[in-house]
Amino acid sequence: MALAVLTAAGSGNRLGCEGPKALVELAGRTLLERAAEGLADAGVAALVVTAPEHDLEDFRRVLPGHVPTAPHVPVVLVAGGASRQASVAAGLEALPEAAALAGVDLGEDTPVLVHDAARCLTPPEVVARVVTAIEQGSLAVVPGLPVTDTLKEVAPESSQVGPAVLGHETLAGARPGGTPAGSTEARLPGEACDGDTHPEVRRVVGTPDRSHLWAVQTPQGFRWSVLLRAHEHGRDLAASESTAATDDAALVEALGLPVDMVRGDVLALKVTTRTDLLLAELLVARRPT
Repeated sequence: MALAVLTAAGSGNRLGCEGPKALVELAGRTLLERAAEGLADAGVAALVVTAPEHDLEDFRRVLPGHVPTAPHVPVVLVAGGASRQASVAAGLEALPEAAALAGVDLGEDTPVLVHDAARCLTPPEVVARVVTAIEQGSLAVVPGLPVTDTLKEVAPESSQVGPAVLGHETLAGARPGGTPAGSTEARLPGEACDGDTHPEVRRVVGTPDRSHLWAVQTPQGFRWSVLLRAHEHGRDLAASESTAATDDAALVEALGLPVDMVRGDVLALKVTTRTDLLLAELLVARRPT
């Protein structure tokens, strides 16, 4: 049976709330409750939930040692770390305790999921696809969807946007995109008028072929031994969000091990901004009862 680490230690700053994002309500229920119940509905045997250290009691009121709709699924609550990667590592340390509470033998090949509470509407079918892939032989599995937008690679923020160049001619004093300085024509979309604050302008350096690109979701699944090894190998990166891995699959990739993909779902959107929350509320309202 599968076990899971549910990361819920993030702040709600970008969502416009003062407390932890996972405790924000979506149609009368917290993101944390919805995410935990979705994992339980998919057959996950036990959860470790990472929470902000100073909010542990608030989290314990929402998840009092088990998933509210599934009392047979135990929940172990631990304090998160300085980064998402550090929080997951803290969750992994507590996973043997959660397994013991559920009566699960935690072996090298046991499927272990890492899920984000912010993806609280992830359908159980997506969870099941990830677990099944691990059980059928994959070392690491991520759900995702093909990218539909055109993507652009841009120069680093520290790069200066230089004069526009056409062939061998340089337009001295040109605005980004080739419009002469002082001209009011052909402004960049959203560009401020003269006298206002100018927007950040970054140079496009490439257009990746989107036919090979997929947007990754969670839960990501791993064999227990592989996930432990990956976090041990990348331990030094976890001290800061600026260096930490953005997902656990990247740590597995750094070992040179294969990561497989299964299809995700549009419902597995990540609630990060107020707009995301409004969209999630609309999706919940349209769900069949």
